[in-house]
Amino acid sequence: MNQNEIKPFSQCNVLIVDDEQMSCAVLETILEPYFLCDSVTSGYEALAHCQQHDVDLVLLDMNMPDFDGPAVCTALRNDSRTQHIPVIFVTATLDESSENTCWEVGASDFVVKPVNATTLIHRIKTHVQNKLRTDFLERMTFHDQLTGLYNRMYLTNEVPLTVKQIARDDAEIGTLMIDIDYFKRFNDTYGHLEGDTCLKRVANIIRQTVKRPKDTIIRFGGEEFLVLLPYTDRCGVKYVAEQLVDAVRAAEITHEKGIEGTASISVGYSVTAAKDLENGNIAPLLEKADVLLFEAKECGRNQARG
Repeated sequence: MNQNEIKPFSQCNVLIVDDEQMSCAVLETILEPYFLCDSVTSGYEALAHCQQHDVDLVLLDMNMPDFDGPAVCTALRNDSRTQHIPVIFVTATLDESSENTCWEVGASDFVVKPVNATTLIHRIKTHVQNKLRTDFLERMTFHDQLTGLYNRMYLTNEVPLTVKQIARDDAEIGTLMIDIDYFKRFNDTYGHLEGDTCLKRVANIIRQTVKRPKDTIIRFGGEEFLVLLPYTDRCGVKYVAEQLVDAVRAAEITHEKGIEGTASISVGYSVTAAKDLENGNIAPLLEKADVLLFEAKECGRNQARG
């Protein structure tokens, strides 16, 4: 699917959360003709699933032991990775207090058991469609049109929120600054259209190498890319940086004025404790990695330095 298209309902992921497996099975039977469905039986599983997968809507049982629906919804809303996922509560009883709780914790809607299948399907379609439209506008605003990666506006507006979340978790964030070696020579030799093709190929290599959902890849400008690796130590960041250098060389993109006739990249990488970045300030992240990128280029390019 092209990034400029809105995906159909049949490709949308609905997560069903209910501590009773029979209830999950009934809801799956109702929804599977229209959506992709997954089920979990605890609030803790729901949070982990939403953090690790692309979820378009959560259908959440309100009354569960240990970690109930309102607590799960609150946790989803407090996490930058999950705060935009619509939540519909499923509840057996709905008095005024319960109804108020639904809205107070940030739910999008609620349905009452026993569920009316037609009503449930239409409500899910409405909220998923609203999310898809919001996601589409975000792609247009926060994504680079050539490569499909995030752009500088996303870096400025959204990444500081992620940094604050990582700081709350008392974790580290890895930063990789990447530059295509001798790219001006590439454009001068093959023209800007071939240069665009080269940029897209390198972007895809980065995307295929940096696979975790919480990792962020940004086209920083021109032939430069920025990769942010939350919750990653120095060994992990070094490994990813070296994998990227090797992957671009292995692609054998012809560049007769490059290193040994093929395109290559230089990478500067660093690791920072997120709590040291005051108020989510990302400037120190970029400065450290940029200095190391310059060092990689001065030392011969086609390498990672950290």
